[in-house]
Amino acid sequence: MSGKSKTTPVTRLTDEEWFHRTGRVAMSIGQDTFHRELLELFGSAMQHDSSWIMRYSRFAPPDVLYTHNVPDEIVQLYTRECSTIDPYSSHWKTRGAPGVLTLSRLKSENVEFIIYEKMFGAAANISDELAMFFTTVGHCCLALFLVREKGTFSAADVARAELIFPALDGYHHAHLSSLFNELKYSNRSGMDAFIKRPMLIQDRFHEQVYASDSWIQAAAQDPAIDEIVHAGASKAAQKFELRNFILRSEALDRHFPLAPGGRIYALEPNASAKTQHEHVDQVAATLSDFTRREREILALIMMGQSTGEIAQKLEISKGTIKNCRLRIYRKADVTSERALVNKFTSIFR
Repeated sequence: MSGKSKTTPVTRLTDEEWFHRTGRVAMSIGQDTFHRELLELFGSAMQHDSSWIMRYSRFAPPDVLYTHNVPDEIVQLYTRECSTIDPYSSHWKTRGAPGVLTLSRLKSENVEFIIYEKMFGAAANISDELAMFFTTVGHCCLALFLVREKGTFSAADVARAELIFPALDGYHHAHLSSLFNELKYSNRSGMDAFIKRPMLIQDRFHEQVYASDSWIQAAAQDPAIDEIVHAGASKAAQKFELRNFILRSEALDRHFPLAPGGRIYALEPNASAKTQHEHVDQVAATLSDFTRREREILALIMMGQSTGEIAQKLEISKGTIKNCRLRIYRKADVTSERALVNKFTSIFR
């Protein structure tokens, strides 16, 4: 950054200008300019020299969505060398909580923070940062940053940010609701700036709220995707490794307006996916470890028969079938019948 001061004048929360800016944010709900207007409203409340809009994920690298008064070379430095050691990204991955946060609060003696401060902080001339974290969907969040080149944000600054955070968070969630309602009812294309990858959102009653075209195409190609979704999920985040995809599933916040308490499913390419031939060879090798009785029971499981039906057909007790199932699961390195069926489909179809 240049040495010339670019500090933004502060607008008092009782000033007429504050209400004009607030109105602009409300008018931009559902528009591409919304988060820039929200950033300007946040920035008008306290002095700063530059600003950023970031998207963080618990699984994917950070994304720089927008900057103001930040040279291109600084953005490139962050993306190329510093995004993996961003302390805010680490905070989101470990804490995952919305709210207000400063760089000085994150300061620590761990090696990554020191490298970040020495490499990026020095190059970008950052003395302190004040951030607001807003939840989006599933494991992602959007963060607004104000940067100071000199000094730190005071306790009064943080208190001021915390005072206005609920209002800004409310606008943010109204914006998300508008976007998803449009996705739900109009199938409008061009929303890829917000959601790009294959994604399904269900409400708390397991009804579909939104499914991207890429999700629909992937589910048509791999029946295991719908099987996992229809089987339901626990409240915890889950990960399923499929033939061509990794499917991640996570509960939505109960305050998310379009699907409170619902669930999001997202697909990403499985970089370690094996070819069909390799997969069949691996499964066949596993099958060779089974006893004759285990292979017999596995075949009946693959036919969709229950423990009781298998016990009746083989004329042995349900307890014996259950114990044999456990041995099959252990040898196949799976923990559920669904996973077992997915693993051996290529052999039994």
